[in-house]
Amino acid sequence: MSSVLGIVGSARPWGNSEVLVRQALRGAEFEGAATSLLRLPTLHLEPCTGCMRCVIGGRPCPLDDDMRWLIDTIQAADGLVLAAPTYFLGPAAVVKLVLDRLLMVTGQLDQDLPPPRPAITVATAGLESWRGMTLPYLNALVGAFGYQPIDSVTAIAPGPGEILLDTALMERLQAAGLHLAQGQLSRTPAAANICPTCHSDAFAIYGDRMVCPICGRSASLHVHDGGIELSFETDTGSKQRWTPEGLREHMVDWVVATGPRYLSLRQEIKDRRRPLRQMAAEWLCPPSSAGRTGRR
Repeated sequence: MSSVLGIVGSARPWGNSEVLVRQALRGAEFEGAATSLLRLPTLHLEPCTGCMRCVIGGRPCPLDDDMRWLIDTIQAADGLVLAAPTYFLGPAAVVKLVLDRLLMVTGQLDQDLPPPRPAITVATAGLESWRGMTLPYLNALVGAFGYQPIDSVTAIAPGPGEILLDTALMERLQAAGLHLAQGQLSRTPAAANICPTCHSDAFAIYGDRMVCPICGRSASLHVHDGGIELSFETDTGSKQRWTPEGLREHMVDWVVATGPRYLSLRQEIKDRRRPLRQMAAEWLCPPSSAGRTGRR
């Protein structure tokens, strides 16, 4: 029996994110999968302090919170459903917090990674025109754990639980959950001019090339019948971040390699920092935090 984990990135019980995660898990249960749920905002997750311990020497993260448990829980599942709301053009802050902490897995990238596993990602938003970049960030998060999104959708519904009235979308999520439990890896095709890997519609332009800033997939740019058309490289021909090879190249060959380089420059950096430490500027604190000072 497969195990499918549903992750809710919203603090609101029975909001649109939770409803859609449950609907996908319902489809997985019809296929016999064992399902479980967790809510990210209820976990004790500290922001990354940039101490670089995980980069220099691969030492364990010193923060005493639930992040290690979260990583182990996600990596143990056979399938993943992730949904989060859009808060001012991006996902709820806890999603970015988890992404920021994923340097903790750098030491595992020298080990054999599990085969690709399927995931479903759902961004919720109140207005289509204000959906922002939530969905690509969700796909980045699951991709960093080695999951492959088989369906990615932005659900538009302003009121809590209002998405239940979208019968077509509810049916789509239930069917996607069934496919998830079956271990299917075939993806729902992205719309034209949308990144087929992470479903981003924002691109950096380099001459006649467009590069997705989230997953690194590139496309050639053509003007066709007065409009713009993007032709994306195939999976095998593109250099994507969310592949075992792409992750190892970045995390091991670049991130971990910066440790010795930084250590060799640390004394020079300290010397050049001395005039800045002698500045007269003071750290400001609100009255409620009297006695505390800013990080120096």
